[in-house]
Amino acid sequence: MKNLMINIKKLAAAAACMVFMTVPLQGMFAGAAEGREEDSDGVLYDGNFTYEMVDGSYTITECDPSSIITEIPELRNGYAITAIADNAFQSCTFISDLKIPDSIKTIGSGAFSGCTSLKSITLPKRLTTLSNGVFMGCSRLQSVDIPDSVNTIESYAFYNCPELKEVKLPGELSTIQPMAFSGCGNIEKIDASKCEAFTCEGGLLYNKSKENIYRSTKNAPADMYIENTVKSIEPGAFSADINIENLYLPSSVTYIGDGAFSGCSVLKNIDFSEGLTTIAPIAFKYCLSLQSLSFPTTLTEIGDGAFYQCASLNKVIMNEGLTTIGEGAFTACPKLTQVIVPRSVSDIKDHAFGYDIKDDDYAKKDDFSMSVYAGSAAEKYAKSNKIDHTALDKSVKQYAFIVISVGILLAVIIIAVMIMRRGKKSASPEVKKADLLEQEKEEAENCEKILGDED
Repeated sequence: MKNLMINIKKLAAAAACMVFMTVPLQGMFAGAAEGREEDSDGVLYDGNFTYEMVDGSYTITECDPSSIITEIPELRNGYAITAIADNAFQSCTFISDLKIPDSIKTIGSGAFSGCTSLKSITLPKRLTTLSNGVFMGCSRLQSVDIPDSVNTIESYAFYNCPELKEVKLPGELSTIQPMAFSGCGNIEKIDASKCEAFTCEGGLLYNKSKENIYRSTKNAPADMYIENTVKSIEPGAFSADINIENLYLPSSVTYIGDGAFSGCSVLKNIDFSEGLTTIAPIAFKYCLSLQSLSFPTTLTEIGDGAFYQCASLNKVIMNEGLTTIGEGAFTACPKLTQVIVPRSVSDIKDHAFGYDIKDDDYAKKDDFSMSVYAGSAAEKYAKSNKIDHTALDKSVKQYAFIVISVGILLAVIIIAVMIMRRGKKSASPEVKKADLLEQEKEEAENCEKILGDED
């Protein structure tokens, strides 16, 4: 509808030009350069951009998706353009190179998300924040020189920019939020030489104290030994890294963040150390080569989808002390056919085990079984999902009962033999019979008591 109205206005303008041939050409071109008049709400459209007047200056609220532009203007109708709104350029797929003027102070969340042709961009010098998801899904973006004025890179700012090769961090940068560079598996260089808050060593971007890892580069080794200063591997830190084959975690690491190693398709082995408490959601999602897992005794939580679609995973050893297993934690692991769930697990979310994905929905596996403890959350999960299972502690009690029963029976026989021998010497047949019956009655009561305890 808007395009239709624009075309109508263009036709009306052309008709007006035919009528008023005396209008100076210079004035006509000047008017075109300045843009159209605002409507009553302070909204202006110039053929490429829609602007809105905010506090005496213009904000670009929308870019026509079909526009082919290389530069954003500084002025319209004599007013400065100072902001780009949330999602303003979203999915503008014809923009490849773009220069943003220094008049722009703020760029909103997702402003350039899905600009799949964008290769390079010049950012304004007064920008202080790279907003949430601002370049998310810019699949051809190759390099970015972030202005020195920027102090914060928000979550998902460069999420899934697979061709991003070089990043220069500004000196004022103090904060990198979770998943800021998630899915950027082809970064070759991170220049943090100007930064006081961050450092890049051995192919890894750390904070200055080296307690947190924010991003790996292609220079990271296949055998990844995490330094023992590290406490947290931040969300998305190694995501889509296709170099790491073996991961060795020190006891200092207590937390592995959301999607930290998601898409590490050649990762085969993980050496978890004591000290780790949390594996966050989708931490190892799509680790297609991962074969076996043995968790440390300190681990308490496995998040939603933590090992989702680990196609080669065939063995999981869970620790006593684990309490929570998230939704879909081990879903779509076709080679994982059996798990033993410890008694300590008190919370198992939906589809944690025993499911594949078919037609974008959960489908129960036929070849999956669980070993659980009677009365535990795992047993309830197995029963409610109709998964084949064995109750371990009930089996143990049954074996113990059988052993005790056999022992009692042998004792009864031995006592009976002893009584019979004594009876031949001193007791009458009636007394011997009464004693034997009393002994048998007592042992039967003991058996009934044990059986009652089992129930």
